[in-house]
Amino acid sequence: MGIRRYGVLAAAWLCTLPLLIAAPSAEGQEFSDRQEIAIFRLDYYGAPRDPVARERTTVQFGRIFGYERRVESETTDIFRRAVGAVDEHIRSVFINLGRFDVIGLNHRLDAENVESFVDLLRERRERAVELPEAVLLGEEAFTEEDFDRLVGGFTIVIPSVSYYNVAHRGSEYEAEIETSFTFIDATDYATIDQFFVRTSGSDTNAVSAMRQAVNGIAPQLSFQLRNMNMFQLRSGVLDVAGRTVILELGRNLGVKRGDEFAVVRERRTATGHRTVDETGMIVISEVREEFSIGRLLYANPGVEVGDQLREVPRFGIDFTPYGNVIVPLNRRYERSTFVLGIKGTASRGYYRFRPQAGFEIPFTGTLLAFLFPANVYLGAESNWYLGRLKLNPAFGVGLGGAVPFDDSLFGNDFYTTHVGGNVKLAASYLITRDNMLVAELGFAQWFGLYDKVFNETVVDRFFGSYGGIVVGLGLTFK
Repeated sequence: MGIRRYGVLAAAWLCTLPLLIAAPSAEGQEFSDRQEIAIFRLDYYGAPRDPVARERTTVQFGRIFGYERRVESETTDIFRRAVGAVDEHIRSVFINLGRFDVIGLNHRLDAENVESFVDLLRERRERAVELPEAVLLGEEAFTEEDFDRLVGGFTIVIPSVSYYNVAHRGSEYEAEIETSFTFIDATDYATIDQFFVRTSGSDTNAVSAMRQAVNGIAPQLSFQLRNMNMFQLRSGVLDVAGRTVILELGRNLGVKRGDEFAVVRERRTATGHRTVDETGMIVISEVREEFSIGRLLYANPGVEVGDQLREVPRFGIDFTPYGNVIVPLNRRYERSTFVLGIKGTASRGYYRFRPQAGFEIPFTGTLLAFLFPANVYLGAESNWYLGRLKLNPAFGVGLGGAVPFDDSLFGNDFYTTHVGGNVKLAASYLITRDNMLVAELGFAQWFGLYDKVFNETVVDRFFGSYGGIVVGLGLTFK
């Protein structure tokens, strides 16, 4: 039935497309298109360079560019090996977002030379002067062919690692990477934006710690790019049937299930200024090659054909801190157990079924020998959208145990004491664009691996089984 409905909507969209193009209501719409991006190779302090002479003649080109030999600082082999992976992660983010045509550049350019580089590009275009065979900029030699390739109407991206470190702290290594991204408009060579991505990783192995830090770059960079106004997707409503909305843009521009688009309308204030208001929200349920199908969460006034849509960038994980009370059904469990927890639910790329993971602190009545109780679980939830209201049947299975306060007193980071899980039905209500109030009802059971070993002692409160009816509240941050 759902497939037939989407087929009818798609057919209606194709039939009405000529009318939509000519309609006055669509005149003000913006539709995103693929943008050309030129990405430099990653630069970092201490990066290996090709052998250069100790002295080199300066080249005069509008101003004096001099070359100053840089003494290479000591850099760990671990980071040197990681640089190639960072480069690939950066390029793959731009490619996988689907909204860019990526031009790869083989030069490195650090942040200190960006201004000189922009001046040189501008002068090359405005004066159309002939370049010498090669122009040194920092420690890279640019040819006339290189500059001609960059004199165009696209965006230049210059990534540079401004800080990195691998330090031994306690029993683990901690790795940190800070990467800056500078964006330059090749039309007028103005700096559009700059932001930093900071990632870290920890492991008993230094290489693994650095790998974690490198792997953390991609999700943060993807979110930062989608959060930039110039790269946010713009689309329009092509057809509406109840709460089902068809909008332009699909896989061709990197739209994914679970993405959200705000309905925006322009108006004039009493003072004559133009402003844009968000009047509704749509979540993408199906993605086709050149169009997508969305579910209307809310709109005031209602959504109409020709309405403008604008992407609402999300990190891709919804976080929900919550508090639950487990009321026992068995007489043996004399006390209710209060639980504080937080769960993360994958949202981008999913619609009806979404995976989730959680961490809980059960207040089981006592702490044993500096051990702190904790539950970890994996599970999934199902989404049933009813406008602002959403019903989420969910389940999770995992391990309960304890985390030591003092590593010097214990050999392990986590001691397993329980196995179990939960089954819940949550009702979530969208109170703002970015937050949902959550009420939960369900059942949880955690079986103690040392149950009855310490029977009828205060220690049994920590190691014993517990479970029962779950009631609770939470707040989701999208």
